[in-house]
Amino acid sequence: MESYKRLVDRMDLQQIRAFLLNGEETGEIFSETYEKRIENGERAIHERLEQIYKDGNELDEALVDLYEALTTYEQVYTEIGMKLAAKLIFQLLQ
Repeated sequence: MESYKRLVDRMDLQQIRAFLLNGEETGEIFSETYEKRIENGERAIHERLEQIYKDGNELDEALVDLYEALTTYEQVYTEIGMKLAAKLIFQLLQ
């Protein structure tokens, strides 16, 4: 049972995510909140769009298009993740 405890203690959600998405056994561990990670991740694209679209209306339209695309990705991958999690739980219960 001690080896099981050590295994559980080493488990990290971000490492599991890195392995499932990228095939990496180790991945970067983020200590920031989800909100801060999103803010940091979107900063570069916002700056680039602000350089491209000098007109405020065009910038707003580009951001709406970007966020609609990102929302679609989020919805699809959340649904896939939920299905995979349910399948994993089902297998664990067998």
